[in-house]
Amino acid sequence: MGALISLSRIIEDDWQRLDDDAPIRAGTRVLVSPQRLRDDWVALKDADIELGVELAATDFVEDFVDTLDRLSLVVLTFEVFADGRAFSQARLLRERLGFTGSIRARGDVLRDQLGFMRRCGFDQFDLADSEEVDLALNAFADISRAYQPELKQSSGV
Repeated sequence: MGALISLSRIIEDDWQRLDDDAPIRAGTRVLVSPQRLRDDWVALKDADIELGVELAATDFVEDFVDTLDRLSLVVLTFEVFADGRAFSQARLLRERLGFTGSIRARGDVLRDQLGFMRRCGFDQFDLADSEEVDLALNAFADISRAYQPELKQSSGV
């Protein structure tokens, strides 16, 4: 993917994506699949790690309500820019489920969508390779008026 930004700055991606059978090292930030989160929940919840999960647009965020207080990051995937299911997933996480960790957009993440993504609760954006980082950093000022309240994001770190 392209650059990773958190609202108005470029950040380093220090999360390690783990295969479902990969060992976990203590003291790391690990991103697991929904299947691994379900299968290894007992071990993961007590491990000395910072834990995140990467969800597809077809995953139901409500299925992970019992794990949200242990998660620091939820990555929501945009397979194509026209698929808006991740917008709904982010709003559900923030509004109904009270998730306070970071929500990252990954996949076909375009500059034109960043302001809308932020309003739905995203606070990290893994830009598509085709996007220019400098232009994307200015995208958050594009929406000057909105009809719905903006959702509170996490610290975005």
